Amino acid sequence: METKPSEISSSKMFGGYNKRYKHFSPTLGCSMTFYIYFPPSPSPSHKFPVLYWLSGLSCTDENFIAKSGAQRVASTEGIVLIAPDTSPRGLNVEGEADSWDFGVGAGFYLNATQEKWKNWRMYDYVVKELPKLLSENFPQLETSKASIFGHSMGGHGALTIYLKNLDKYKSVSAFSPVANPINCPWGQKAFTNYLGPSKADWEVKISSDT
Repeated sequence: METKPSEISSSKMFGGYNKRYKHFSPTLGCSMTFYIYFPPSPSPSHKFPVLYWLSGLSCTDENFIAKSGAQRVASTEGIVLIAPDTSPRGLNVEGEADSWDFGVGAGFYLNATQEKWKNWRMYDYVVKELPKLLSENFPQLETSKASIFGHSMGGHGALTIYLKNLDKYKSVSAFSPVANPINCPWGQKAFTNYLGPSKADWEVKISSDT
């Protein structure tokens, strides 16, 4: 299967381009899509810092790109926006699409430990696979200069990923993050299924993912 990203759409915006890509993810075991917003480049050799956006529950890689208007600022400041999807898709795991707050569209940016949900490894995808993929295929991106932010579930993902990887990101921001998932219904539902019934295991996983 093709792990190298292939462009599947492109649209011009604020002097730059929203480009959508598809690739097979060995980490997740399925095809994944992500968006890159490229601002206008001052020269062919110019390298851009990157800003990862993590979306919330029920979202895809398309929501932020279509609705935020963040490209205007990214164009002015010369920053590349990266918007990955929120979970694996197309695996046809029983129950993956039964509810809006778990499974498809609700990966919670963690690595599941329960066998049924073993492909839900969004932490490894965002932190390890995607940056490597970008570095190898987009020479105009300076992936060593990266920051991360997100909304809701993605705000939780951004905060936890940043705090566990202070050497990888320059900054973090979160909009209305799920900041206490252990003590809210969304988090309890997701963590019970992805990580098992033990709250002690949840705390360990949140503080130190592998």
